[in-house]
Amino acid sequence: MKVQLVANLAANGQLILAAQSNAYQAPQEISGMGFAKAIECGNVIMGLTTYQMFAPMMKEVLDTLEVVVMNPEDTEADVYTAKSAEDAIAYLESKGFAKACVVGGTMTFNSFLGAGLADELFFNLLPVVINGGGVLETVVGKTLEYTLADAKPFGDVAILHFVRNAE
Repeated sequence: MKVQLVANLAANGQLILAAQSNAYQAPQEISGMGFAKAIECGNVIMGLTTYQMFAPMMKEVLDTLEVVVMNPEDTEADVYTAKSAEDAIAYLESKGFAKACVVGGTMTFNSFLGAGLADELFFNLLPVVINGGGVLETVVGKTLEYTLADAKPFGDVAILHFVRNAE
């Protein structure tokens, strides 16, 4: 299964988290990129905090997708709760999906990176410097290498697409 990770990054490399939405709002067209990728995949994987933030305002979109919430405990009846990145992928594969879209948050992103399961990275690099954002990382001793496949400007935002190098 091809796994696409979609994230908004500040100019200093930190993830712009859902909890920071009161301090900084990415342009709407950029914010919607993750869900546009999710619609292409037919599914979306996100952490509990991200799900709780987006579920009320994105209900119509989420109702059209297979939703997987990463959480150590069951979340609710209408979404699948995955305990790990591997669990999320196994579930979506059992449903016949060929691609998965991961939209956040930090622990969810890092679960996929740590497991070596992120095949493509889609980053919106935003012209702000923040403090307290998340940091993308793998597990100790693991390095994932990517090649820049595409870069394009959108106003002051750089939209970057990386593809994982073959091992």
